[in-house]
Amino acid sequence: MAFSDIIGHKEVIKALSSALADAKTGHAYLFLGPAGVGKKTLARAFAKQLLCLEQGADSCSCRSCQQLNIGLHPDWVTIVPSGNSIKIDQLRDMQHSAYLRPIIGTHKIFFFSEADQLTEAAANSFLKILEEPPSGVIFLFIAVRADNILPTIRSRCQVYQLFPVSSEEIIPWLTEKGFTDEEAIRRAQVAEGIPGAALSQGEDSSGIAPIKLAEIWDRDLLELLKLANELEKKDRREVSNLMQEWQAELRINMIRKAKSAQRSSEKMAEQLFFSEKLTQAIHMAESNVNVRLILEEFFIALKVHAKYTLND
Repeated sequence: MAFSDIIGHKEVIKALSSALADAKTGHAYLFLGPAGVGKKTLARAFAKQLLCLEQGADSCSCRSCQQLNIGLHPDWVTIVPSGNSIKIDQLRDMQHSAYLRPIIGTHKIFFFSEADQLTEAAANSFLKILEEPPSGVIFLFIAVRADNILPTIRSRCQVYQLFPVSSEEIIPWLTEKGFTDEEAIRRAQVAEGIPGAALSQGEDSSGIAPIKLAEIWDRDLLELLKLANELEKKDRREVSNLMQEWQAELRINMIRKAKSAQRSSEKMAEQLFFSEKLTQAIHMAESNVNVRLILEEFFIALKVHAKYTLND
């Protein structure tokens, strides 16, 4: 992945490219933004430029770029949660690795793909190396919101906020990937500026057996509470992806009803209510709130307030 392949975020890319060109890159970066907006893609493209042995050429096939492309680069180290959080022991191992020389080139990059899972104790355990890392070591952090990251981490990073991408950029990007103009427009409308959501709509990319919102609407509360318990055992990102698919399904239905001469303002108000509830649930899932409690609250709201089926 190269900067030229990224949709949107032109100002951020310009700033990072300028730092690379002037050899004035920092030692720690924090990329913020909603799930699916492109934070990880941008971080990997930045890392590619840093690790490249041929000065970051987009189409480079040097040894470093080849190994990064297939996920086997020895100087690209991803730190992921062990269980529900990133533990102190993981960071002790990381600090030991940081003092070893890079195997390829001059940089070693530590990538925290879920930095909001850092406990306070774990974060505090590596503040010294974060502030004064060994030569060539760079830390990249990914999070949804700034308030999910401890101030002691934020203050040591260059912070870049990624915002939703315009439909005018998403639509041609989707058509280049093989979608028809009509499908690209539909996906862009419901994605609300999130490229990842536009690309994954209707696909079972979450690893959870597909469950349509229309099915949820028709289940009784006891069944839904059992479902919440089952989904709690799944990966948090999988559940968040599933709820985003429900959100897309609901918005498509709302758009269809808004264009219908038979639309009911009461039905529309109800679906707007559920859209807001889903948005809240997705934000809570991204903020490490217990998944079962999030889903139970949404399911209860649905059964208490719903007067119509999804397709009425």
